[in-house]
Amino acid sequence: MTSYYATRNRAIKTTLEAAFGKGKVSVRGSRGSAAGWVTIDIDWTPLDQDQSRRMHAEVKSLLAAAKINLGTCYTDDDCRYEMDKCHLNFNRSRYYSTMRASDGTLLGRQDAWESEWEPVTPKTEPEPDHPMDDFNYVGSRHHY
Repeated sequence: MTSYYATRNRAIKTTLEAAFGKGKVSVRGSRGSAAGWVTIDIDWTPLDQDQSRRMHAEVKSLLAAAKINLGTCYTDDDCRYEMDKCHLNFNRSRYYSTMRASDGTLLGRQDAWESEWEPVTPKTEPEPDHPMDDFNYVGSRHHY
């Protein structure tokens, strides 16, 4: 007999592999007192932090559309904040942030404060490689 969590984890993997490709998704359920929590690792590299946040939302929307219940927990402080029992991880972003210069050049920088803006070379600008990758790669709304 298969447990509820094992069935849920297989459904998560099947749903996300349809979007990201077979072999690109790892799903692990926690055990013991953390039973019900799930860690999802996706082999996909966002261009910047904004693209990573947008993709987190897209993945959660996909799971909700597939009617997969991730469970609910509340924060320890005063239980005002509700969150799902899911750790979602992508590969590290190529850049901390990106923007388009007024001439159309895509610029990126490695950290928030000290690095300089540098041109993103065509080799590092990702090609759409799965159906969910249909948004603009520019993470910042600033245009200089």
